[in-house]
Amino acid sequence: MAATKLDLKAAMAAAVEEATNAASEEVKTTLAATNLAKVAFEAALAVLKNDVKATRLAAKTDVKEAKIASKLDVEEARIAAKKDVEEAKVPARDEIAAAMAATKRDVKAAVVAAKIDVEEAKDAAKIDVEEAKVAASEEIAAAMGTIKRSASAAKVAAKADVEEAKIASKLDVEEARITAKKDVEEAKVPVRDEIAAAMAATKRDVKAAVVAAKIDVEEVKDAAKTDVEEAKVAASEEIAAAMGTIKRSASAAKVAAKADVEEAKIAAKLDVEEARIAAKKDVEEAKVPVRDEIAAAMAATKRDVKAARVAAKIDVEEARDAAKIDVEEAKAEVMAAAKIREAKFAAREDNPERRLRRSVSLRGGLPLGKKYHYSLSHKKDHSILGRQPESLAMAIHDSQILAGFTGFFDVDDLKMITPEQLAADVRNSCAMVVVLHEETCVSSWCRFEWKEAESAGIPVLCIVDAHHVCRTTVLEQVKQCSSHLMVHQWVSYRDFYRHDASIRITDWLHEHAIQN
Repeated sequence: MAATKLDLKAAMAAAVEEATNAASEEVKTTLAATNLAKVAFEAALAVLKNDVKATRLAAKTDVKEAKIASKLDVEEARIAAKKDVEEAKVPARDEIAAAMAATKRDVKAAVVAAKIDVEEAKDAAKIDVEEAKVAASEEIAAAMGTIKRSASAAKVAAKADVEEAKIASKLDVEEARITAKKDVEEAKVPVRDEIAAAMAATKRDVKAAVVAAKIDVEEVKDAAKTDVEEAKVAASEEIAAAMGTIKRSASAAKVAAKADVEEAKIAAKLDVEEARIAAKKDVEEAKVPVRDEIAAAMAATKRDVKAARVAAKIDVEEARDAAKIDVEEAKAEVMAAAKIREAKFAAREDNPERRLRRSVSLRGGLPLGKKYHYSLSHKKDHSILGRQPESLAMAIHDSQILAGFTGFFDVDDLKMITPEQLAADVRNSCAMVVVLHEETCVSSWCRFEWKEAESAGIPVLCIVDAHHVCRTTVLEQVKQCSSHLMVHQWVSYRDFYRHDASIRITDWLHEHAIQN
């Protein structure tokens, strides 16, 4: 919010300076035009005086006729002046209408642009939430690694307190959620106060600028300030161009009216002063509705743009608040899930009954006629990942060997791979573990192993490398390739959840590969 205030103050200062410069230039231009008009008017008066004197000296006998002719000329001049003024009003009104229409279109475009900005802000907020989730997951993963290393020494002394740890972890999760909600609510208050203070400060600045405005030049400054302030959300260049067009149109109307007045003055010989006064009155009367229309158009434009800016600001602030709340809730959810998962892992690893059951089961040995608890089926290489599938299969195999199982892995157990030997080893296994990527189904060796397992009635557990491939894609491929692989629930292997995946594989092998 501090950065927003600084930006607002800087923008207002720049707007005031720019408006002042523009107003000064416009005033200078107006003064110069006025001076030129005065010079031309004085020259015309001098010429007219000379003409009058010459006419009086040369045509004293034709005074009556000259008066009659001058009256006719005056009437014609008045009529012509009125016509010129009316004709000047028409294009001026047309230009004003066109300018107002263009301004309305610009305002609509500004509103649309503001909505687009709000949508982009929402999208950016969603991206920020996703990135915050990923960052929180990584931080929790690192914290979990540290907790696991530090907790390994405490496991020996805390086996009997596993259930209490579960209850405590649940209480911690609830407390964390409550604390997170409180923090979110507390965070909302200062943000709202800052927004209200910023809006109040903005209103005070605008009011002060309006009070300090002076007649015509200050009105231009105020309009420039308002336009610059509103240009942060809308298109200021288009509005400024529309205002410039309106000013130029009004100036052109003034110049045309002045030219018509000058022509009327020159045409009138004896009653020049009366014709000039009448023409000036007509021109002033024409200026009044033009100025009123311009002022009304500018006021309407200011109101529309200001309303659009306020609505856009409100939408952006709401999007920011929602994004902050989503980030905090996402962090709280990730932390709570991590604590629950950690408690589950600890419960699984520290359960004495489970360890006793596993050790007794493994001491029970293999069933008669079986050499392996499981056979591991995998495709060694990948077109993009290289040898990563084989490395993953090797890691899974090593973890189950450490758990006490005997597994068949062709990398370790076969020097020469033949279909006969491979089929025999598959049939000599109690179960099969398959490591899947999106290119596994194209391997003829893997399909051969799956067919042998199906014909021998051997249960199959599929492990999907969900860290590198899409589970749905692999699922569709396997459906078309071998329905036998769809019998048991698949395990999604991700780097962050690798310990959980290893425990699930071990539990499944205890259920399907150990002699009861």
